[in-house]
Amino acid sequence: MLRSGYDKLSQWHETWHNWVVVQVARYRTAMTRTFLSRPVQQVLADGLLEANSTFFDYGCGKGGDVRGLRQLGYDADGWDPAHAPDQPKREASVVNLGYVVNVIEELEERRDAIRQAWRLTGDVLVVAARLDWDVDGSAGRPFKDGLFTKTGTFQKYFSQEELRGWIDATLGQRSVAAAPGIFYVFRSEGAEQRLLARHARAGSRPRLGIAELVYRQHRTQLEPLAEWVRQHRTLPTPADLPTAEGLIDTFGSIRAAFALIRRVTGPAPWTDVILGAKRLSEAKFEANLVVLQPLIDFLTERGRLPRDGELAETPSIVSNFGSVRAAFSLIRRVTGSDRWTEFEARARTDFLVYLALSAFAGRPTFGELPSDLQYDARDLFGSFKEACAQADRLLFAVGKPEAVDLACRASLIGKLTSEALYVHVGGVSRLPAVLRVYAGCAETLTGSVDNATILKMHREKPQVSFLVYPEFDKDPHPSLEASIVARLREFTVSYKDFSSRDNPPILHRKETFVPDDYPGRDKFARLTSQEEKAGLLDQPTIGTRVGWKEALGQAGLALRGHRLVRASGLNDLRVPETRSSSL
Repeated sequence: MLRSGYDKLSQWHETWHNWVVVQVARYRTAMTRTFLSRPVQQVLADGLLEANSTFFDYGCGKGGDVRGLRQLGYDADGWDPAHAPDQPKREASVVNLGYVVNVIEELEERRDAIRQAWRLTGDVLVVAARLDWDVDGSAGRPFKDGLFTKTGTFQKYFSQEELRGWIDATLGQRSVAAAPGIFYVFRSEGAEQRLLARHARAGSRPRLGIAELVYRQHRTQLEPLAEWVRQHRTLPTPADLPTAEGLIDTFGSIRAAFALIRRVTGPAPWTDVILGAKRLSEAKFEANLVVLQPLIDFLTERGRLPRDGELAETPSIVSNFGSVRAAFSLIRRVTGSDRWTEFEARARTDFLVYLALSAFAGRPTFGELPSDLQYDARDLFGSFKEACAQADRLLFAVGKPEAVDLACRASLIGKLTSEALYVHVGGVSRLPAVLRVYAGCAETLTGSVDNATILKMHREKPQVSFLVYPEFDKDPHPSLEASIVARLREFTVSYKDFSSRDNPPILHRKETFVPDDYPGRDKFARLTSQEEKAGLLDQPTIGTRVGWKEALGQAGLALRGHRLVRASGLNDLRVPETRSSSL
């Protein structure tokens, strides 16, 4: 009798369990999107969708990504078992499996989904899933290897390492971390290497024309000249301008320096300025700047002359100048040769950073490289063998704590503490090569952390933290919203959320984190000077929001934007700029 009761209870439990499995409402996980999803945004940011690319969304839900890409002019289609079951599954250059595998409760069906998506993939498969740091404690109850949610859906939360391992094991392919919870799987080695090299070249630098780049580099020299011409409406003689000698050393002539100012600021403010006679080379350069700009862009990015077929504008350049090399000779005469030497040196560093990081996924042979990277190796290093030797020395240095520490102390950018070097993401590409590879090693685990503001590069342990300060530019003392930590020794990634804390950490001395030409840096520095003079930055409790507000209140002070004012708000505190040894 008792046994019979247990049997019935067991049968009921099994029936109930199967009912739950059958009733998992996957269709409810589909979102109504008003903007492109994170994985599709990442694909666009990484340049993987070109004008002639095709896109297929495997498990498209309600089709938001497909509609958004079509509006942008891309050939996009999708299929979904609940919302678009009649749409054909078709091959495409880019196939997106975005937030699909995490809603499938059956392990074999989950594996089958990624394998089917891979069979449709021409160039790159994008796989995205929810991460374990997204788990809400009240989201549901344990079910199989995930959670059965209150809305009747299933969610599997992966760790970053678990997701990578599952993709690699299921497909028998090596995946590349694109961002937290987003991975790429490439069909060809060349496409993967081209993306990695592009990341190493691009860093965090915005793409600028040569005029803007040179102007930013020499702003302090050029601004006195611009002011003089603005007042006198003619070019000064060397005797008229105290900084003339430096301008001539840098630009070759005062007139060449002013031509740069006019190209950057536009001709309208200077139409009545008396310029004098132009040199023939300067006149030819200015007359053909539209033709030369694509070559200038290529030289700036790659540090070498383009080979046949690399630059679409080559026929026009050859028609106007006889050869690409002759056009470059003109550019170098007018703009000066030193900066092109600098661009070549930067391109060499970019290539070494790429090559060092490529070792993590199995460095390709020379023959496996795309042709443009083969040209980089030969033109910048003489041979691929020499480039690999230098890259290996660089990667070896990253594994030595003393080398990382030395690079942190030698960096001209960032805030150095006893524990770490803190650098704004806008300055990472200007760090010493050892630190760029150090940060790149962390990104092989995390992928690109797009919302990161500050990188904390630890000096005594192999660890890089990506710190998120959403209001860095607007808030004079922004609070920490989140941190993503890559521990290189353990190959793990962790996440910590500070957004709901009443007393989160905050930043001071914002100018110390950013490059000299960062927009707003002067404003940050003026505020720091005021706060130093008021004695606010010497107090030990100001590292959190509450401690900082208490310090301001005790001093009878307040902030109005990036200005320190008396608490009444009636008067600014006008104080001379000073320096302090406190951090």
